[in-house]
Amino acid sequence: MRGLWEEAANAGVFGGIHRITSPLMMLFILILMGYAVIKVFFANLKRGGILLIQIAVGSLYMFSVPRGYIDGFIGWCRQVIALCLTTFLQATVLIAGPMVVKDHALMGLGLMLSAGKIPRIAGQFGLDTGTRANVTGAVYAAQSAVNLTRTIAQAAAK
Repeated sequence: MRGLWEEAANAGVFGGIHRITSPLMMLFILILMGYAVIKVFFANLKRGGILLIQIAVGSLYMFSVPRGYIDGFIGWCRQVIALCLTTFLQATVLIAGPMVVKDHALMGLGLMLSAGKIPRIAGQFGLDTGTRANVTGAVYAAQSAVNLTRTIAQAAAK
């Protein structure tokens, strides 16, 4: 067991930290890397589910557009753009982390850990990636779709 960690410590994988003398430090670095990868992985899974729901709900907002109510549709578009942008940026920063770790260990670890903060930063610029939906807008969009369907059914019956 001791030979394995000594080989890993001297392998030069963490180029910014030339020689890791403590097994606790190596364990700490590996836990940080694992935490960053797992956190972003599950965040992307969650974001993928939200995006699927947003695609399904987007058609309801389309019924409101011809009537002049485009606020819900524009909010829907912004949220879809925010979801895609944050997923792309998180994946890019998370991949850049291990590439930088070889030459600059602390900067690489910092990149990997900062990938989890990208949705919060995007939220400060008006790109909401959360699931907090405007319930009133969703109810109004659903009622609008039902009323439009009812009107089309009455027109087709005549």
